Amino acid sequence: MEHNPSISISTIRTLHVPQEVPENIPVQSQPSSPRSSALATSPNSPSESVSSLPSVGSSFFFSSAAASPPRSQPQSNHYARDSSTQGLIIPSLTLPAPLRRPTPFGKTLGDLRLIVVGNGADDRELVSHILLDDNEDVVDISGWEDFEHGSILRASTDWIEHRDAHGLEKFEPAKNVEIISLARHEFDDNSTKFSILPVIQSPFHSVSELIDPRCQPSAALANLIASPWSPLHTALIILSNSGPSTSEDGPIDLLTPHIPVILMRHGPDHTHFPSRPHMSSFRPRSAAALRNGLFRSPETLSSLRYEAAERFLRWREVECAVEGINASHRETISLSSNEPLWNKAQWEAEWESRLSQDVAISCKREDPVRVPERQCFDPLHLSSLISFSLCLLDPATRLLSRSVSTFVDKLADSQVRLAMVGSLCLGIGIGM
Repeated sequence: MEHNPSISISTIRTLHVPQEVPENIPVQSQPSSPRSSALATSPNSPSESVSSLPSVGSSFFFSSAAASPPRSQPQSNHYARDSSTQGLIIPSLTLPAPLRRPTPFGKTLGDLRLIVVGNGADDRELVSHILLDDNEDVVDISGWEDFEHGSILRASTDWIEHRDAHGLEKFEPAKNVEIISLARHEFDDNSTKFSILPVIQSPFHSVSELIDPRCQPSAALANLIASPWSPLHTALIILSNSGPSTSEDGPIDLLTPHIPVILMRHGPDHTHFPSRPHMSSFRPRSAAALRNGLFRSPETLSSLRYEAAERFLRWREVECAVEGINASHRETISLSSNEPLWNKAQWEAEWESRLSQDVAISCKREDPVRVPERQCFDPLHLSSLISFSLCLLDPATRLLSRSVSTFVDKLADSQVRLAMVGSLCLGIGIGM
């Protein structure tokens, strides 16, 4: 029986097992399978084409086709086959680390912008530990970045999915959480005015440019500004490891009209700051309560955003009033610069000599009290005047007819006629 020169799948699987086979035993001594006998080809065709499976010498199993032996060698032994599989490699893929799955709170969080001040802002690890470490809603944390007034830490609670030019999916962190640590300045009045307030008011100017100056504050405008994607800072957190002091009253009073202020203490002393007016309604008593209110309480976060929107609208009204005052002041200055200032002494010297003359001329004028007032004609009174005249026509007709009849009756008397003739003659005589 002839031996099948092709190698089956079972032979490939057992290639790693070393076998001691004498070199003088030919390959044809192995019994052929029924399938290979049934697929015998003509004598003119090569015997290695009977198998449809790829052989060990095929480039399918190798990284380089140059190392594959020719398939036209029907006479070989097991040792030769074992040596021919030394170039066999098993492909392996290095998968990236799995991405953290965002929580429902993280997907709906929106933008969260926080400012951290106080002596605790100097410790970056403390800030990250209080707000981000062991936070289930945070899926990615970027490194700290320095800027002019301090440092910024960005984190993400969700992923942004998009496709590249080849159509492959790619996930990038949303970076919707921004923590600004102002640790380079002392927490006093001067640093608050010149370092902290400019950072708080920087988004105020950009938002104010988008709103029509004629637009008055309203609920619709407040809802628009307090949206989850508002560029305004959500809150300012004061981290302090010391007790309340009067030196903090001034900076806090300067900050509360511009941003919701949250007082947070850390350290062995767990007493709390007394409540101050115009501060945020959110007053957490621990780091866990602070983190839970910011990341897992939509009501608390919405309340902070509305407080920030109210403070922005107040700042906008103040700026509009100041701009109006400055505009009027500039207009007054421009008018005064164009015209000379009024001099009382010069005015009296110029007009006092003519004062008596002007009074005499005014007295010669017609007294306005004696001048009859001109009665204006009311066109709406015309209809009533006509109707009233028509109503008087009937009594006037009766009165006229009565007078004529009386006159005629008197003429019928002879004495009256004689008196009338005498009067007529007398008048003619006087006239002549």
